[in-house]
Amino acid sequence: MPLLGPVCLSSYLNQRGIKADFIDFNNQPSSLEESVSRLAEYKVAGFTCFKSNFKNVLLVANALRKKQKSIKIIFGGPEISRVFFLGKGKFSSEITKLADILVMGEGEKPLFEILSKKNIKSGLFFKNHQLENLEELPEFRYKGIDFNNYNSFGAIPFEFSRGCIRACNFCAERLLFKGYRIRPAEAVINEIAFYRKYKGLKRAVFFDSMLNADIRLFEKLCDALIRQFGGFPWEAQIAIRPDMEIKLLKKMKSSGCYNLFIGLESGSDNTLKKMRKGFTAREASNFFEKLSQTGLHFGVSMIVNYPGETEEDFKESLDFLIRNKEFIPKIEQVNPFAYYEGTNLSENYDYREDSNGIRRFEEFKSVIKKHGFKYTNAFLGNLIEK
Repeated sequence: MPLLGPVCLSSYLNQRGIKADFIDFNNQPSSLEESVSRLAEYKVAGFTCFKSNFKNVLLVANALRKKQKSIKIIFGGPEISRVFFLGKGKFSSEITKLADILVMGEGEKPLFEILSKKNIKSGLFFKNHQLENLEELPEFRYKGIDFNNYNSFGAIPFEFSRGCIRACNFCAERLLFKGYRIRPAEAVINEIAFYRKYKGLKRAVFFDSMLNADIRLFEKLCDALIRQFGGFPWEAQIAIRPDMEIKLLKKMKSSGCYNLFIGLESGSDNTLKKMRKGFTAREASNFFEKLSQTGLHFGVSMIVNYPGETEEDFKESLDFLIRNKEFIPKIEQVNPFAYYEGTNLSENYDYREDSNGIRRFEEFKSVIKKHGFKYTNAFLGNLIEK
């Protein structure tokens, strides 16, 4: 699917009279020379940086700087946040010599502030300059995108909210957004209606950290999907919440929910408490049973060798899955603990430092395969760097 972040940024800027294009080089293979020549036509080039693409970003930015010396280059995205924390607030000369401006966190306000000025200064750094509320966001329009070129035919990412109401100790995603904010349900419905009518949209994928953070407004979204379309296929990530009643779960099913990603992470109460997940193993079991009763399909994510996890905790987590096998349709993802910069956990437990991480991961894989759990092989250990 096309990336959601750059579309949010370009839509926000275009609404405010600043011409902004989104080029997805992942989807439009071209040589380095062709990519640089295309970017050199612009006055400003902003790169969305991930750990996975950062070497290529540096390569392209370096070539662009040589070809078009007057262009202003901006780096943003999750990798800039990670590097910021890794360097304890400082960036390497490799980055600062290429990027005129660095943005950590949300990009709409910083980009508008930068681009609305006649003279764009270099050496600026924006940290968590975010929108007060998401009503300021326009309805997104994926301009210049040929959806037929993407593998996930008929699917587009959408956004109902930003941030999360929980604060799991291991999560670095929460560092990107401060606080929880939500968009009007009507805006999301209008976007779905537009792409359904004109682009052949067949299903919506919500990229929210926690779609059910505000249960009342989440229910309004489900109501709107039912009212407008009689239900429309969607999937999302939600959190385990004991206060979600069967009535709402049935409404989710009626609204078109066909799959959910749920961060269980552990079946041990000791480990869940250390993680600050906000629920107990029993509450998770009850929640899964209710999802099963309403026919909602979901998969769970698991972390092994979390800091402080004992061998007993590890076995308890495995036993939890086996006991609840009839209610858990799929193990969506399993990884040994990986340390992320900016969190307050010890990197000594990272799988690259602690041999227990890979050992427990391999044992975990063996057990879930033995007991016949459904899983996607590519997501078993997908965070382990090869």
